[in-house]
Amino acid sequence: MNRPWAELAGRAQLAWLITICLFWSISLALHPLDSGYTAGELLDHLQGWMETGRLYPSIEGDGSLRVLNYPPIVLVLARFLASLGIQPLLAGRLVNGLGVILVLGAIGWWVQARSRDWAVSIGSLGLLGASVPFVYGTGQFRIETWAVLGTVMGWALMDRGRTGRAVFWAGVLLAMSCFVKQTQVVPSLVALIWAWKYRPTELRSILLGYLGTGIAGVAAITLVWGLEPWRHMLIYTTGTYSLMNLGWQLLCHVAPWTPLLSLAAYSVLRGRPESRSDPAWWYWCSALVWSFSAVRSGSSSAYFLDLHLATVMLAGPALFSSGGVFASGDQASLETPKPGRHRLLPWILAFQVIAADIAVGTVAWINLSRVSAITGDLASICSEFPRPGPVLTEEASIARACGRSPLIHPFIMTSLAQRGLWDASDFETAVASGEIGTAVIGFDPRKPVTGAHADRWTLPVLYALRVAPKHTAYHGGVWAVSW
Repeated sequence: MNRPWAELAGRAQLAWLITICLFWSISLALHPLDSGYTAGELLDHLQGWMETGRLYPSIEGDGSLRVLNYPPIVLVLARFLASLGIQPLLAGRLVNGLGVILVLGAIGWWVQARSRDWAVSIGSLGLLGASVPFVYGTGQFRIETWAVLGTVMGWALMDRGRTGRAVFWAGVLLAMSCFVKQTQVVPSLVALIWAWKYRPTELRSILLGYLGTGIAGVAAITLVWGLEPWRHMLIYTTGTYSLMNLGWQLLCHVAPWTPLLSLAAYSVLRGRPESRSDPAWWYWCSALVWSFSAVRSGSSSAYFLDLHLATVMLAGPALFSSGGVFASGDQASLETPKPGRHRLLPWILAFQVIAADIAVGTVAWINLSRVSAITGDLASICSEFPRPGPVLTEEASIARACGRSPLIHPFIMTSLAQRGLWDASDFETAVASGEIGTAVIGFDPRKPVTGAHADRWTLPVLYALRVAPKHTAYHGGVWAVSW
């Protein structure tokens, strides 16, 4: 593929990224609930914090049936906007939207600093339009974009920074990412190992920023919320494991990107020996290995966001630069391919990217259709809850859209019950006896329950839902079960 065609393809792909992200975000903004299961829980945590003053309630002392297994930074930002009079759901969406813009800016800056070629930067960013983990995460109340922002900026400053102040801020940003989502500690530690191996003279400044921020963050969380957050984030968050779920997630989010992932690896492994020290390559390797943490039950596309970002850092320049070779000597490059491969490879990758674009659009359309269907039936669904007080829903977003608080966050509480950290017997008895009255769920309980729905409820609750006397179907796959 010659240079003009590569530039045109890059611009077209960036236009697709902007179009699909705006379409998805604006369409969601017209509805009173987000598509993601976790987005609804985050909204409930925010509103529960505003209503009760407790962000990390005790499931023992307070009797709360929800767990916030994330650090508080994004929720703090969202509450700040909510305190200005912005509706809580919109506040969460705006915070996430800002994170998306900053991530795109960080990736674009890093690629531009490495390649010194705007066509490469444009094309690399455009590849994210083929990423379900990236596009699906825009427009909703999510935390992942802020988590990867700190990681990406930390790596970028270690790569391009040449002053003590720059690498100090790299350490600060790497630590901050861990206070958005604690799983970012893994790529941050890999970054420190890279600095120790390849930038030993700068390691002291990086560690100063990293450890200083880490100590300050731990102290601040403990001072404000006590020890309960650490129980939520370290003990309750471990979860249960499912090889079937891992296989499904790899099939959905790694298999479609196999050509790009292969190109990313090829660009380094067949390049100059010094390419092995490329920080983008280390970031990619750590993200690839850490993506297998999707073996946790309940994991989803967000577990692959780092991997997709790191992939565009390597595959984008190899695909959109002239000849597929970086001009400067400190970056990964491709060997000159054989003539047949040189003609065939761009078309294979173009087909893969177009297919992935179609998949992204399909995912967006399916989820928007469901959200629209639920919104259309929302008044009827809400009328299923005549009693005052918390309501039993599988998705917290539906309860909040009805102006109610959910009684339970079923997935995390079922996980705790399976691990012996929560006694579910009282809750199971209340459901079976009809004391709760109505449950709104996302499946027909009279049929075999599999996948994510089976992970969210204990067996006694599933049985009680199945034998309940009344089942009412609504659009969007929603069912009301009444006693």
